[in-house]
Amino acid sequence: MIIKDTALVYRRAELCEELRDDKYEIELDLGHKKIGIGMSGGMDSSILLWLLAHHISENELDVTIYIWTCVHEEKPGQAVHAKKAIEFVKEEFPNVKFGEHMVKSTTAKDYIANGTKLAYELVYKHGITALYNGVTLNPPNEIGEAVWKHKWKTRALTRNWESRGSILQKSILGEPPHTEYRPFIHSDKRVVLAFYKKYGLYVSLGSLTRSCEGFIEVTNYFTETCKECWWCIEKEWATADIFNYEPKVNLSTWAVFSDDNDNSD
Repeated sequence: MIIKDTALVYRRAELCEELRDDKYEIELDLGHKKIGIGMSGGMDSSILLWLLAHHISENELDVTIYIWTCVHEEKPGQAVHAKKAIEFVKEEFPNVKFGEHMVKSTTAKDYIANGTKLAYELVYKHGITALYNGVTLNPPNEIGEAVWKHKWKTRALTRNWESRGSILQKSILGEPPHTEYRPFIHSDKRVVLAFYKKYGLYVSLGSLTRSCEGFIEVTNYFTETCKECWWCIEKEWATADIFNYEPKVNLSTWAVFSDDNDNSD
């Protein structure tokens, strides 16, 4: 069963009858009995989990959701925020079935590879036929360079528009026994914020997540966001665009941009 969902972005209250050009459409294939999703504790995976549970509940589907979380050894907050988001979704949709949440920590240098292995361990263990990933694309170059300045080069290059085909690579473990879905992959971070806004989840679910990738020394022992990593800045930019305010105004107060004389132009 293919579920389509659309988020339309409106202007501010005084122009509420006027739609922007932005229209975000996603497809969720819920024709599977067992599906898996990677939960990092960030905004992307958390809203994807909520959307899956929401549409399973709305359509009264017999689908069980399994979850894996691969924890970067130097960023242990991932598991904490992932569990908070999962509990929120479970409380919202008590009729949706959840299976195992597999959590494992890994060394920093093997984080990506071991994350993939963990996902496949879950697949083979439970006979999962569909895996979901909340990855998005980077913003277009003309936007990114204008907002990020010198931090633009720290983005994840595999998420560039011109590289998006490489994101759909085959498993490092060979031909998979399942289908992999990335419903946000045709847009940048704004698609994620658009669905938080559509369903009124930015404060409730959004506040439980953490997109920051800062290390312990710049996050006050993981209790704050660093406001200098790529992911912090990307989140601020996408939030500003969807909620209709100017991101450069806020970003100009961040220490990482303190030397940019033209950042608030």
